[in-house]
Amino acid sequence: MPTVDFRPFRISGPSGTLSGQASAEADPSATPVLFIHPINLRGACWEDVVAHLPGRRLCLLPDLRGHGDSTPAGPFGIDEWIQDCVAVLDHFAIPLVHVVGGSLGGPLAVALAARFPDRVASIAAFGAALAIRGDDVSAVLDILRQQGVRGMFADAIPRISVAPDTPRDVVERILALTNPNDADTVAAIWGATITADVTPEAAQVRCPALVATGQFDITCTLEQGEEMAKRLETQLVVMPGVGHLPMMEAPPAVAALLTPRFAAVS
Repeated sequence: MPTVDFRPFRISGPSGTLSGQASAEADPSATPVLFIHPINLRGACWEDVVAHLPGRRLCLLPDLRGHGDSTPAGPFGIDEWIQDCVAVLDHFAIPLVHVVGGSLGGPLAVALAARFPDRVASIAAFGAALAIRGDDVSAVLDILRQQGVRGMFADAIPRISVAPDTPRDVVERILALTNPNDADTVAAIWGATITADVTPEAAQVRCPALVATGQFDITCTLEQGEEMAKRLETQLVVMPGVGHLPMMEAPPAVAALLTPRFAAVS
């Protein structure tokens, strides 16, 4: 598999430190890409996708507040996580960016494009919905109370986040990138995510949009993907053999979907 060198960053964000990594080599003529991770993962979940992209765009993989090595302090919500994304773009002095989001990152991409139309060249959402309403959320929180953070992820990731028969090494890598914070922080992030709804903002998006959903995604279903694509005036792409985390389950396929979209814009 191709490799990419990343350099870590730690910047001052609205609620404390924001950590993440940026690709070390970048073509200044190519529009950068901001990758937004799913709920309770890290920005590093996009590393293999970046490695499969042609050329050398500047790719930013931040950890949102409450995730990874960023400050765990809230408040949490769409507005607050949008502030984090803008802080990263401002730190790197990026006037225009492609935004790629997974799960929670999908509605964040929509909100960014709606609120900052002059700064977003295109958006792409993988395993996402305008309002994330997974049927298993209450069950996951019950497991969190009973088994703690590590136990919840160990139970939930293979059961509801990936396609059946996903190789164990892929599951283990996902588990290694899950949120390292305590149960209260993880529960607060879940609560903020399942109450978020960017449906009204979808009508304000004017840039090109890609919506892709895994065949076996039971968190953000095909029906939710269809609705998101309809609102963004695009067609849903169904990814065969994939669950809720395409960026980890099928990074070459994700990169293949992104490559012509990036090239068509800049």
